[in-house]
Amino acid sequence: MPSPSKTEDNLRADQSEWFCLRAQIKREHIAASMLGRTEGVEVFCPRISQVKKTRTGKKRFVDALFPGYLFACFHYDLSYRLVIHTQGITGIVQQGVRTAIPDRIIEQLKETFPEPITEAPDPSIEPGAEIEVITGSLSGLKGKVIAALPANNRIQILLEFLGREITVSVTTDSVLLSKRY
Repeated sequence: MPSPSKTEDNLRADQSEWFCLRAQIKREHIAASMLGRTEGVEVFCPRISQVKKTRTGKKRFVDALFPGYLFACFHYDLSYRLVIHTQGITGIVQQGVRTAIPDRIIEQLKETFPEPITEAPDPSIEPGAEIEVITGSLSGLKGKVIAALPANNRIQILLEFLGREITVSVTTDSVLLSKRY
């Protein structure tokens, strides 16, 4: 049997489609890295960096924008087995028959998240904002921001403590904005 001609190879490459892949949670970036090394597979796995509250204060974490999912463009017939057996991949998202994602949707996502890791804005703590202290001896107390101080990353807050209102200066890392319900 003769080998496929160059035009047949080009047709195969042109038949690549985008698919949404299920990945192990918290391991999407590993699966994306492994798939990215595979010839004929393009990967898109947007991630977001955000500040979260922990027991020891605020910390910055990097998570997948779509936890447990990533996108890959490949020729289904040629690369299906290779893709689903890649470390960290648990399957292809589909309903009944295989479901390819239109290119325009991926392009819109890429325009919205052009960087591999998008920085989530750390909400600025401005005067008048209601806060909760999360570190130190005042942990758990709620108060209001009076002023942003010129010193590095510090704010002045008003707290009610033992029946009196007191003014305290703290770092912005030691407080969280209170959620309004």
